[in-house]
Amino acid sequence: MYEKELEALLPRCFEMYDFMAEHVEQLQHLEAVPELKWRMAFQSGILSFEHGLSSLQLIADGFASSGFALMRPQYESLIRGFWLMYADTEAWFNKLSTAGKVGPNEIKKLETPLIGEMLRALEKSDAPAHILSQLNDFRGINNSAFNSFTHSGLIALVSNGVGYEPKVIYDALRNCNAVAAINMQMLSILTGYEEAMEPVRKMHHHFVDCLPIVQA
Repeated sequence: MYEKELEALLPRCFEMYDFMAEHVEQLQHLEAVPELKWRMAFQSGILSFEHGLSSLQLIADGFASSGFALMRPQYESLIRGFWLMYADTEAWFNKLSTAGKVGPNEIKKLETPLIGEMLRALEKSDAPAHILSQLNDFRGINNSAFNSFTHSGLIALVSNGVGYEPKVIYDALRNCNAVAAINMQMLSILTGYEEAMEPVRKMHHHFVDCLPIVQA
């Protein structure tokens, strides 16, 4: 069961990522708003896109465990981008701006908070509530599996040995496609151009079969 659904979904995912890649290229030409926090948030979104695409490619090539392991940094890079945009990060940026040349020892002192702390800070911010709700739900459903795959835990060890049910891969891909779609919204907003959102709206409509959370 779900073998046919997964077989149909994979090429659609690649079509969606081709669409997103073209949009990302256009956004990079527009560039983010000059303010440092927005430029850093934009780069965090670029990382999220790269992790998502790499995850899809690994899964399509039969390396599901490695693909699943990249879903956590895909999600966390998106959260970090929203945190940089919306949370009260003034103290963190002050530390960053006075740090001078950052070396391997200093960089540890400048690390952003843990994801749970970022989400709590975002709940007190002006970040869109409906997006935060989706991201919190996603974390609640996937966090244990994320930890296992990222750290090569028992779930990853057992699943890699016995193989994955097609439905597990099918659901994981669609959920992470939703993260990718939210990331496209964030990147578009960061340019400051309202028209940059239009391709994202088209994407939601055209790839609705790939997106279980974000709807048109």
